[in-house]
Amino acid sequence: MSWRKLLVAALGAAALIAIIVYAGADAVSRAAERVGITGLILIALIHLPVTAVTGSAWSLLRTDSPGASPWKFIWARFVREATGEVLPFSQLGGIVAGVRALTLTGVGALPVTGLMLADILIEQAAKLPYVIAGVACLLTVRRAAPTQLMAWALLPALVLAIVGIAGRRQLTALLERGARSLVRHMPGLRVGASVEPATLDRLLVWDRRTRTAFACHMLAWALGAVETWVMLHLMGIAVTATGAFVIDSLFCGLRTFGFAVPAALGVQEAGYVLVCALLGIPAAPAVTLSLIRRVRELLIGIPGLASWQLFEGRRALAALPEE
Repeated sequence: MSWRKLLVAALGAAALIAIIVYAGADAVSRAAERVGITGLILIALIHLPVTAVTGSAWSLLRTDSPGASPWKFIWARFVREATGEVLPFSQLGGIVAGVRALTLTGVGALPVTGLMLADILIEQAAKLPYVIAGVACLLTVRRAAPTQLMAWALLPALVLAIVGIAGRRQLTALLERGARSLVRHMPGLRVGASVEPATLDRLLVWDRRTRTAFACHMLAWALGAVETWVMLHLMGIAVTATGAFVIDSLFCGLRTFGFAVPAALGVQEAGYVLVCALLGIPAAPAVTLSLIRRVRELLIGIPGLASWQLFEGRRALAALPEE
């Protein structure tokens, strides 16, 4: 990891500690105790369908190729999320690891990097109406100071719009630079990630395939609101379904700021504190919400990383010359 990434990670960790101190470590601890081990396991189980849906959306973009079953894409999505959330990489590292995992399943004939780029663009496109819907719901929940609420709430939507306007060419270049950087540190991540514009154009044709993938990502975002509702109720915070939707949708938009920060340290916590404050929820439960999410990521991510390394080990053993 370069000194720049180390600096970003250190600043993120410092921000995380500062936010916990601001919220009150004792209050955060009490809120976490209400959830308990059983609650954490329940939250992890609730999240599994979300990853399955997003992996299925990715598989819908594949072209004709034998052996490209949806299960391979779902597993690669687990690896992608595990790497981006558990290991000290940015989300870009998780994206490259997801590409690598897919190639390990024997789907090398597909333009896997192009598929990944197309999936990212569709996923972010599905996030924009989700965030805008959250803004609309916020204005119905909190009628006071609508101008101020609108200014804060539209910020994540604005960020997403800027990302979309930046275009896929910049995203392609970013992914390829990230792939080359990670390959220098982890040679096992070789993906050969060069994407022709014509390939991406073909993958992003607005047909039944891409429309279904878009709908799947919309469903995945909505399931995130269910997960947020469960987490808050386990902490003893009475929140309506609309309130949970507002929190999750606006948080998802704000977390875009944490794309380059390893595990979104500090950014995730600040996002939850800000969004929950709009609904009158104190900082301690908001920080606890973020920490519970991190524990859930560990519960799911560690087995995902272990399965990836198992595949890598089997591949390395198969490459050894026979005695």
